[in-house]
Amino acid sequence: MRRAVLLAVLLATRAAAADEVKVAEADGYGPIVEGDLVAAKQRARDDAMRGCVQQVASTVVTAATETDQSQLLADRVYSHSEGYVRGYETLEDRQDGNTWVVKLRCKVAEGKLDEDLTAFGIAWRREGMPRVMVLLAEQSITATQASGWWQGGGNAADLRVAENAFIDRMQKSGFTFVDPEVLSGKITLQAVGADPNVQQAREIGKLAGAEVVVIGRVVARPVGQLEVPGGALYAAVANVSARAVRTDTGQVMAASELTGRVTNDFEQASAGRKALSEAGRQLASDLFAKVGKAWARDQSGGRHVTLTVTGVDDYGRLAAFKAQLVSGVRGVKDVQERSMEDGRADLDVVLAGTSESLATDLATRKFPGFTVKVRKRTAGAVEVDLSGGKGR
Repeated sequence: MRRAVLLAVLLATRAAAADEVKVAEADGYGPIVEGDLVAAKQRARDDAMRGCVQQVASTVVTAATETDQSQLLADRVYSHSEGYVRGYETLEDRQDGNTWVVKLRCKVAEGKLDEDLTAFGIAWRREGMPRVMVLLAEQSITATQASGWWQGGGNAADLRVAENAFIDRMQKSGFTFVDPEVLSGKITLQAVGADPNVQQAREIGKLAGAEVVVIGRVVARPVGQLEVPGGALYAAVANVSARAVRTDTGQVMAASELTGRVTNDFEQASAGRKALSEAGRQLASDLFAKVGKAWARDQSGGRHVTLTVTGVDDYGRLAAFKAQLVSGVRGVKDVQERSMEDGRADLDVVLAGTSESLATDLATRKFPGFTVKVRKRTAGAVEVDLSGGKGR
């Protein structure tokens, strides 16, 4: 019975781990050189596969205008397009003068492509390489509840198995992580508890100098065992729930819930540690593929920047400033008012650009009727003051 249960779990896990596919169609062209039709057909097929992969990749990276990123995509992704295609159907196959033309309908492994694009850190680099901090509470296979290393007590190394695997996976992609030691003397983390809320995560990240904080929990559990000569082979799996939070705005950028792949060992505790480690690696791929898509959407369709305005002495003045933002500031697509109270207003600006470009424009442009002073800027927020005068 236990053998059957373990086998069922293994099969289900393998099925869940299978690549998600996305269907795309593309034309391919292969020049016919010295009458070699076989080589021309191969070149056309490769070209069509590349086109299919580019279409699916565009959901993560919508543009690669910078030279280094464009070259990175060409060298590391598009030149290996066949590795992402799980199957294809030939819709058209013909000769057109000295060129062979083919049209393919491809099944592209979107999960694998997302993971590789995340590994190359393309969207992250375009976002300005934000620093990341990780707060994952972990529950080992023998524990009764999840604990965070920041709560103190026990062996801290035993409470960072999934976190270390997560960081290792992302550091190989070039991501930068903040060492929690920088918080020494700034905050008592023991009081935070095993499950920090978004506001707590935001404050901790700001104190540590991180732009993104990952919070969540990872729980390992046994799933069965197989009797083998001389002992037993134990199997374990880990469940993960985590969120990525921007520290400047408190925005939850992405959330991930997953069950890791089944691991096994001849000791139950070791099987549990392997499960935690495997779940940490899977979380890195899943969560930051989603974060990467969010960054890519902002970079192409318009990012949301929180604009805090102080020195607003009446509503008419705020309305006039909003109108000038839309009509006179480069890249501003829309402005929505969130609140106004005691001379302070919070605006949500949809921007084709970055918070840096917005801050630069606000600091250097002459606004009729206003003197604008930029007081603070982060990747997702800008703070300005209008109290310095009625214009320049």
